[in-house]
Amino acid sequence: MATSNEDCGAPNEKTECKATLSDDLNCPLCMKLFRSPRRLPCLHSFCHDCLQSHIHSIASLKDSVKELCCPLCGNVAYTGELTADKLVHLFPLNTLMLSVLMGKKVKTDFVCNACQAQNILSPAENLCTVCEEALCVQCSKMHGISRVSTNHTILKIEDLPSKQQTVLQNNEMFRCTEHTSFPVEYYCKGHGTQLCIKCSVDDHASCPDVIKLDNKMPNLSKALKEMKAQMKKLEDQLKQFAAISVLNLSKVVSDVNDLTIEIRTLKKVINDALDDLERRVIEEGNKIFNAEKKKTQQANHICKSHVIAIRNSNVVLESFSKYATQNQMFLLVKKITNQCCMSKRHNDDRFSKIDIVTLQLEINPQLSSVIYIPRGEIGMLTMKKNGEIPVVPDGFKPLKECVTKRVNVKDLKGLKDKTPCYTKVTFASNEELLLVDYENNILYLLDSLCNIVCSHTFLHKPFDVCIVSGYFVDVAAVSLPYTKFVQLLSINVNSIAYVKQIQTKYKCFSIAAYSNEELIVSGPCGDNKTYYWSIITLDGKEKSYHEFDGAGTNQTYVALNAFKSRLYISVCEEDSLHCFGLNGVKQFTFRHPDLKGTQGVSVDRDENVYVAGARSHNVFQLSPGGLLIRIIVNEIEQDPMGICFNHNGDKFVLSHLRTGLGFHRLVLKNS
Repeated sequence: MATSNEDCGAPNEKTECKATLSDDLNCPLCMKLFRSPRRLPCLHSFCHDCLQSHIHSIASLKDSVKELCCPLCGNVAYTGELTADKLVHLFPLNTLMLSVLMGKKVKTDFVCNACQAQNILSPAENLCTVCEEALCVQCSKMHGISRVSTNHTILKIEDLPSKQQTVLQNNEMFRCTEHTSFPVEYYCKGHGTQLCIKCSVDDHASCPDVIKLDNKMPNLSKALKEMKAQMKKLEDQLKQFAAISVLNLSKVVSDVNDLTIEIRTLKKVINDALDDLERRVIEEGNKIFNAEKKKTQQANHICKSHVIAIRNSNVVLESFSKYATQNQMFLLVKKITNQCCMSKRHNDDRFSKIDIVTLQLEINPQLSSVIYIPRGEIGMLTMKKNGEIPVVPDGFKPLKECVTKRVNVKDLKGLKDKTPCYTKVTFASNEELLLVDYENNILYLLDSLCNIVCSHTFLHKPFDVCIVSGYFVDVAAVSLPYTKFVQLLSINVNSIAYVKQIQTKYKCFSIAAYSNEELIVSGPCGDNKTYYWSIITLDGKEKSYHEFDGAGTNQTYVALNAFKSRLYISVCEEDSLHCFGLNGVKQFTFRHPDLKGTQGVSVDRDENVYVAGARSHNVFQLSPGGLLIRIIVNEIEQDPMGICFNHNGDKFVLSHLRTGLGFHRLVLKNS
C-alpha cells in the first residue's frame, strides 16, 4: 500500500515524521488523493486498494474474515464470514466523494467493480447511483436489464459533477436501512431514528415527535456553521496531537543522545580510573621487581661462592687422597666436613628467611559488587510519562525480604450471567485495571475503585493480557490461545478498540511485553512433551524461538524482570516455575510440595519473584535466583490465577478464579 509518510529515523539520526496533505480529499490510510473510495457503515472512506490491503492484513492466512473494524475509529463494519478478496466489494463506492473529486477534475482511472470481483480489470465508464458501483459498458447493459436493478439510475462517470442532485437522491445514506427501496422522509426525535414512510406508519405511528423532512425544514445554516466550527476545533486538536507526537519523538532522540553522552562520560571516568590503577600496578610492581631482583642477585652470588668453595674442597680431597696417610686423610675429611656443616647451617638459616612473593589485586568491595552483576543488569533505560515515577524507582539493590499486607478484596461475582473465570489482571495507566474473563470472552477496563468503565467482547476465549506501550494511548495485547492469535487493542479513557491481530505458531496462552515493538509469547507445543517461548514483533515476525521439556498441553504464564534479562514461565500441569536467560539458557526450575497448580507469575521492583498456586491457595515469594523467601497463605481464600504489580512496584493484585480481585501491599522487612 502506497503511503506518503516518511519513515521515522533511528534514535541516533535526525528524526522527522510528517505527511504532506493537499486541500483535496485524501485517503486516511495512504494519505494520498482518493482512488475509488469505499465507504464503511461508520461513514469513513478509504481507497479500494488500501481497504483491501487492510482486510488482507487481518485475514486468517489470507483466507476469510469473521469481523472487520474500521481502521480509523474501530467501529465494527462487518461480522460474518467472507473471503478477504470478496469482502472489500461489500462496501459501496462513496459516490458523493467521487462527484466532488470529478468536479475538481482529479484524474482517476475507474475499474468496473462487477468485473473486478471476478478478478477481471475492465475500464468503467458508468456508475449506478443506487448500488454505488462503477460499471463497464457491458455490465451497465446487464445491470439495466436485470429485474432487480432495472429502475436504478445509471450515470456516466464524467457527468457526476453536474448530476450531484441525482447522486444525493439515490445515495444509500438517504434511503431507509429497513426498507432500502424507500427514501428517508421522516425523523423521530424521541428515538433519534431516520424513517421512511413505511417505518413512520408501522413502527412510529404513536410517537408524538416525528417530523417530516421537506423544504419547510428550518434553516440549518447555523447548525452547519456550528458543525464546521466543531470539525475545525477537532482538526486543530488532532494537529496539536500530531505536533506533540513529533515533539515527543524528537525528545526521545535528544534524551537518547544525552544519555549516550552520559554513558560515554561515565565510561571515560571508569576507564581513566582503571588506567590509573593499571599505571600504579605497573609502577609498584616494577619497584617490587627491582627490590626482589637485587635480593635475588645477592643470593645467587652467595650461592655461587659456596658452590665454588665446595668444589674446591672436593678437588683438594681427590688430589691428596692418593698420597695422604690415614691420619692426614682423617684430619682433612674432618675439616672439610666441619666446613660443610657450617655452610649448611648458614644456608638453612638463609633459606628459612626467603619469602615466596605473590602479587594480587585488591579490588574495592563496592566495585566488586558491580563486577559480579550480570552484564544485562548493570543498568537499564527507564521511561517516565509526564514526569511520574519510573518503573524501577529505588535503584538496583535487591531487598533480602518483603512481607505483604492484604489491603482489600473486591467481589466481582455476577458481572455476567455465566460463571466467570478471571484468568489475568494487569495495570493500565492511572491505576486502571484490565481484567480477563475467560469464560464470558470479555476484557473489562476497571477504574482504580474497580468500577467497570467499559468492556470488549471477543469471538473466542481470551486468556492473558499485557500493556505493550503507553505513550498517549495504552496498547494492550490479549492472547486468544485456541485460535493461535494475539489481538492488539487501544485502551482509551472510556473505550476499547480493535487495532489488529498477530498469528502465533502454537497455542499462545501467556504474553509479556519485551519492548514497545516486541512481545514474548508462550504455551504448549501440542505434543504433550514440550513447551515453547518466543519473541515476536507486533508485525508477527518471530525473532527467536526456544523449547523446553514439560508434560501436558495446558496454560502457562510468563513474566520478565525489570532488566529484561530473565524470563519466568509457570507450567500449571507440572506445578513448576522455570527461569530462562533471554539467550534461551535455563537458569533454574523451582518446585515445592506446597505449590500446586502454578498459575500467574510476576516480579516486584526489587527482583523478587511471585508465583500463584491455584490448587494450593497460596503465593510463593522467591529470590531472583529461585530461593524460597516465604509462602503467603493466610490472605488467599480463593484460587489465585493472575498476578501483577502496579507501576510503583509496591502493590500486587491477584485475580481469583471465580470471585474477583485481591489487593496486597508490599512492606519492607527491617533487617
